[in-house]
Amino acid sequence: MPRTPLIFGAIFVLAHFALVAPFTPLANILPASLGALSMSSMGLTLILAARWRIVDRIMGGPDKSYGAHRWLGFFALAGALGHWATAESFGPGLVPLLAESGEGLGSLAATGLLLLTGAAMVRAIPYHLWKASHMLMGPVFLLAALHTFLVASPLAVGVAPWTLMAVVSVIGLLAWGQTLLRKLEMTRLVTVEKVAPFDGGVDVTFRSDKPLPAFRPGQFATLAHNSARAEAHPFTIAGGDETSRRFVIRSAGDWTDDLVQSVAKGDTLRLGRGVGRFLPQIQPKRPEQLWVAGGVGITPFLAALDAMEPDSNARISLIYCIRSRDAAGAMADVERHAARLPQVDLHVLSDVEGQRLTPAQLLRIMRDTGPDTQVYLCGPEGLKAMVTTAWETLGKPGRIHSERFDFRGAYGLTDLIYIGRPALEAARSWMAGRREMSDATSGT
Repeated sequence: MPRTPLIFGAIFVLAHFALVAPFTPLANILPASLGALSMSSMGLTLILAARWRIVDRIMGGPDKSYGAHRWLGFFALAGALGHWATAESFGPGLVPLLAESGEGLGSLAATGLLLLTGAAMVRAIPYHLWKASHMLMGPVFLLAALHTFLVASPLAVGVAPWTLMAVVSVIGLLAWGQTLLRKLEMTRLVTVEKVAPFDGGVDVTFRSDKPLPAFRPGQFATLAHNSARAEAHPFTIAGGDETSRRFVIRSAGDWTDDLVQSVAKGDTLRLGRGVGRFLPQIQPKRPEQLWVAGGVGITPFLAALDAMEPDSNARISLIYCIRSRDAAGAMADVERHAARLPQVDLHVLSDVEGQRLTPAQLLRIMRDTGPDTQVYLCGPEGLKAMVTTAWETLGKPGRIHSERFDFRGAYGLTDLIYIGRPALEAARSWMAGRREMSDATSGT
């Protein structure tokens, strides 16, 4: 895991202690700071979940918002449990008669947060149930907000931490309302025009009777069945024109399994607008680029190839890693575009043909790229890690662009292990030191 998220996370946590400490008695700094951390983290997760365009733009794209959402969820839970374990009543409270009720609401909020977080980390729970349970984070946050402003607290009304939590609570609740209203977000009814199954997936094209909102190659859009309360799932757009959209979809869960097996010509689904900031550069004045795709990770590049015109400007090297040609989905179109576009150098590597991409081969391709080359990655995490490591090994300055969507990753066990290992090692060292001191004292 990169160090940058860990550094920002540490700064975020310490900032709460720095903000709360000047306004709180020494004995109450820890529980008050943990409570503020939990409240602001929960509020920010709701703001990120609302998918406001300005927030996604500030974060650098929806995938970055999802990543921050997971980290903030971890801080919300850790802060709530720490606050729950250490907090004690202090002062009369904003409404003294309701102070005791505020404590009960806090216990309910902490319990709800613990249960919902646990559910979010269990991938065995079907997606639609997970999604429904996640929507309950809004009521849990409402309980936490009521607890914050009713319970007997060391923070005086109007001081900076109190004001911050009040603002976060109001905006967080507005964001939750926006998330609920997103069910009414404008979508377009589209009809399946073409279905091309392949090994493990389907290449499907939809057609609309009316012009669709414009999209940029590399963006994704949501698809949902045309029924009440149907869940919308995001897929990268593989191409399309004013009234059509193409998607190359692989089976990767219960919803996609059902779609791949049952979609047929004439079916109607609901299509959302194109969003996202993973945008391979296809304009004539583009920089040199290296595109790396694994499996259906070819979809953003397929849309980019489809939109490009032949030219003799900056080169684009496309590495396409596939399990087999039968499982590639859009292999024929990729090769057709590469043949008509002289600026594109295509490298197809098939596992079944013994052509798996190796670090040495990757380094050879990368050494031929210029100093200003930009890298665009879309594929499995292992492939992304290999490319990133090779790029850093060569000391290339060009930026690496990628998006990561792991809706069921919750906080991610790898994240928790990464965060928890230093603390575990420190605890072990402390215990070992205590034993050595005890042995020295006893003379054993």
